[in-house]
Formats: sequence, C-alpha cells, structure tokens
Amino acid sequence: MKKSKNSINTGIIIKDLIKELKLSNPEIQAAIGRKGNAMFKYFRNSSIQTDILIDLSYAMNFNIFQIIANQLPAEMRKVSHDNQKTEEQQRIAVLEEEIKILKAQLDIVMKLKG
Repeated sequence: MKKSKNSINTGIIIKDLIKELKLSNPEIQAAIGRKGNAMFKYFRNSSIQTDILIDLSYAMNFNIFQIIANQLPAEMRKVSHDNQKTEEQQRIAVLEEEIKILKAQLDIVMKLKG
C-alpha cells in the first residue's frame, strides 16, 4: 500500500502522549488487554488501527483523535466544526418542537382538570 504524503505518525503521538501524561507502558498495556511489547510495536508504527486508538484513548483518559485532528489544516477543522454545529442546531430544533407539543398537552390536561 502506498504511503500518503499527508501522513500523521500515530506511533509518535502515542509515545509522546504517554511520556507527557507520565504513564507507564505496562499500565497502558494492561488497561487495553495487550501483552508483551505491544506498546513498542505501536511506537514503531506510523499508522495504528482506529479500534486500538480508541482503546488507548480510554486507557489514557485522553482524546487521541483530537491530537490527530489538530494536525490537519485549520480549514478542514472548520468544516467539521460547522457540521457539528448544524447537528446540534437540528437537535435543538427537535427538542424545541417536543417542548411545544408537551406544553400543548399540559394545557389540555389543565383545562380538563379545571
């Protein structure tokens, strides 16, 4: 498989993050259920599978994907942020509509009681 010219070395990210967070390789390996010298293998790999990165994120209590995202050009992050904002706005609109319905139902119940 051809290497991307835009690659981000996740092995180096993991190694640096473990050092920065003052964690030990054995404790991380235990937390993700790996044995032997798995961490050293990850350090040597420039690309690590998503599931492993997720496991490592939970083990270190740190969002590794944010580090990766921050290495992308700013205009890429902006698009992603705009998409997230749109999803949040859609969710707010749905919740506001549910509130209107619940208020109408409450009004009906209050009129019937009263």
